[in-house]
Amino acid sequence: MKKLLITIFASTALFFNVANADVSGFGVGISVSNNDLDTSVTDDIDSNGSIDTTKNLSDKVTAGSIFGELTRVAPSGVLAITLGVDYIPVDADLDKRSTTQSTVKAKADGAASSGTNSGQASIEDHFTLYVQPGYLLNENTMLYGTLGRVRADISAKAVSVSSTDFTKVQTLDGFVYGIGAKHVRDNGIFIKLDYKQTDYDAVSYTTTNSTKVTGDIDNTALSLSVGKSF
Repeated sequence: MKKLLITIFASTALFFNVANADVSGFGVGISVSNNDLDTSVTDDIDSNGSIDTTKNLSDKVTAGSIFGELTRVAPSGVLAITLGVDYIPVDADLDKRSTTQSTVKAKADGAASSGTNSGQASIEDHFTLYVQPGYLLNENTMLYGTLGRVRADISAKAVSVSSTDFTKVQTLDGFVYGIGAKHVRDNGIFIKLDYKQTDYDAVSYTTTNSTKVTGDIDNTALSLSVGKSF
């Protein structure tokens, strides 16, 4: 991954040509990211606090986003700070999953909870507020770290083992961190390359047949951004 980051950034920097520029100022741009979403899903059949099944799921999602940010360089000319916001205007749909349960304990009414579970989710209105402390290699190239807070809506639709449908929307919060590089050319056009990890808070849903479903999502993303500084 480190070699890939260095290769991509070096190639793109050569394309834009090193010129007399400045990383400071207000900028807007667009990003494209490849995301690896890992989700741990647990089922508590009768909501008694005991986990009955656990599933680990993976999804690959390509997403586009828009962002705006403000960068200021310290008087030393070496350190910088960037504050920004990123928004994904389209939904990220996770693949539909189905599982068969045949050895699940009986519920309180004595009926065994066995059959097929299916579920599908999408992440919507994804906002990120971030800060990026940076170190300037020269006046037009900067390395930085990323820290930020994430908020989105997650819409889940499922069919439980009792064939009870539910569709619910909850707020999904998280924390993002990562590393990146930015290069600016003399006309203010810049590129950014980022590697980020997002740890989302767990979300839970309870169906009408008292099955509690909890999902814990983590995301690893590699993104390329192009923007304009003013």
